[in-house]
Amino acid sequence: MKKNNPGSSNKIKPIIFLSVFTIAFLMIFVLVSCGNTTNSAAASSGNTQSESSGSDGAVQEEVVKSVKGEDLTDYDTAKAGAEIKGAIPGFLCTNKDNFIPVEIKNTSDFTWRNDSKNSVRVGYHYYGQDVDVSDYDGAMRTELEKNVAPGETIKVNVLINDIKSPGNYVIQIDLVLEGKYWFSSKGIAMIESPTYFGESQN
Repeated sequence: MKKNNPGSSNKIKPIIFLSVFTIAFLMIFVLVSCGNTTNSAAASSGNTQSESSGSDGAVQEEVVKSVKGEDLTDYDTAKAGAEIKGAIPGFLCTNKDNFIPVEIKNTSDFTWRNDSKNSVRVGYHYYGQDVDVSDYDGAMRTELEKNVAPGETIKVNVLINDIKSPGNYVIQIDLVLEGKYWFSSKGIAMIESPTYFGESQN
């Protein structure tokens, strides 16, 4: 009968133990490495999404601000309307600013903007009766203090300071939708009156 060699058995046990230990160590190393890589990728992705989200938010906020400030009224189809009340004095000055108080009601179907390229302003036309001086489009405009909604009434001190030659004139106070038209061209009544322009002694 063949006898087992006890020395041979003792040599195999350390080799098996070392092999198992090595395999276990390698498995742990691989798992730890994969976990770190996944976490780094997730963190990187999270940062990218955060930055992208922050960037998108800023762009969206700019778009909202732009749309809020933009005048989207279709003035070609909108209905213009106004009621202008006031009186032009019989004497105005050639050598200083004249302010004519008027009250204006918005009877249009759109808001009069004061912050748009198509702002509504108060202007005037004039022509001389005994002097050869006139201006229809180029006279001073007075801005509205705020936007005026349909049905709302506003008071305005209309500035008149373009006339420097003494004489008798006809003044016509009118509203203008800048870049589009004078309200009087839509059949809206102006305030109109003859007045004398001369030099003020005060």
